[in-house]
Amino acid sequence: MASRLPPVVADNDIEVECLVKAFYDTRRKVPVVAVENASFSVRRGEFLSICGPSGCGKSTILRVLAGLEQQTLGEFRVAGDGRNPAMVFQESSLFPWLNVQDNVAYGLALRGVRKRERRERVQPLLAMAGLAEWTHAYPHQLSGGMKQRASVARALADDEAGVLLMDEPFGALDEQTRVGLQQELLRIWERERKTVVFITHSIEEALTLSDRVLVMSARPGRIISEIDVPFERPRDAIELRREQLFGELSFRIWDLLRAEHGPTENAVDA
Repeated sequence: MASRLPPVVADNDIEVECLVKAFYDTRRKVPVVAVENASFSVRRGEFLSICGPSGCGKSTILRVLAGLEQQTLGEFRVAGDGRNPAMVFQESSLFPWLNVQDNVAYGLALRGVRKRERRERVQPLLAMAGLAEWTHAYPHQLSGGMKQRASVARALADDEAGVLLMDEPFGALDEQTRVGLQQELLRIWERERKTVVFITHSIEEALTLSDRVLVMSARPGRIISEIDVPFERPRDAIELRREQLFGELSFRIWDLLRAEHGPTENAVDA
């Protein structure tokens, strides 16, 4: 059973112990293990990324933490009062009938926060996300990058959720937009300092954003390495790419994945 209890260690917001997730393949009529014996913790205020090949169980772990799926074996604990963590999905999840301001304030409205208080909470976030001029615009009037910024702002607006789960939120965007949003996320996160678990295929994205990176094997997904990211904050998503150590860490992760998959396998999308 999933545990919704305060973390065992006071400085941790998330603890995962021997997590296993298996599915039944109805077509082949065999069980499939998606995640195998995953154990890790996330410190309060830490930005943790999980990267690995497609199908390795990264998103499955996130969905278990979010309460969207039930683990098969193992336990996890997420700090809080029993509420699910805030989550940002790969595809925009904005409501088309609400404008940007009301989309970002939606969670607050569900909690019964008064309209004036909602506006006071979301306006600084809209400004930080570069959406102040689009407050009354509707999703169909926004670019893909703007929609994702609004989705991030909505998750951050939930001030009762100290944990933010992000499932490849920039994966469908072009590289230039993606790096721009990494820059925005770095800037917003510096202000909010929420605990983040971020799923990505991109090694460079993981190194740009994170304090620590977990690298997973192909299915059944196992955590094969933990990489501490030493770059000081605040960071510049573009300037980081000039750092020799950035290239060395990137190669280290590629080498881990190559060892798992063989030299000819395209282990991960960079």
